[in-house]
Amino acid sequence: MSRGSALLEVLVIGALIALGVAQAALAAGSLHAAGDRATEAAQVAAAWAARHGDVDAAERIARDLAPDADRIRVRRTADDITVVVKIRVGLIGGAWPSRVVTGRATVRISEYRSNRG
Repeated sequence: MSRGSALLEVLVIGALIALGVAQAALAAGSLHAAGDRATEAAQVAAAWAARHGDVDAAERIARDLAPDADRIRVRRTADDITVVVKIRVGLIGGAWPSRVVTGRATVRISEYRSNRG
């Protein structure tokens, strides 16, 4: 009887450990995917704004590429365009606190290739 209960304990504990590892892997994957989306949206929007000089269109492009973004900020200076995209990621079905990932890109405005508008 004790061998059977020991085996059962090992199986239950093993299953719980496997479940915890799987949830951690899913959370890491969600964070990584959101980070990729935020970074890509920031890069594409910054490149567009630097090339065409349209800051409002850059914000729309970033919103189209990252519709789940909490905040999108486009900042233009005389020399460059910076776009910051922040996405809040809920981890493991909302049981854990959410995290915010940030994608940031700065593209220099070229005097030869850009519409300085």
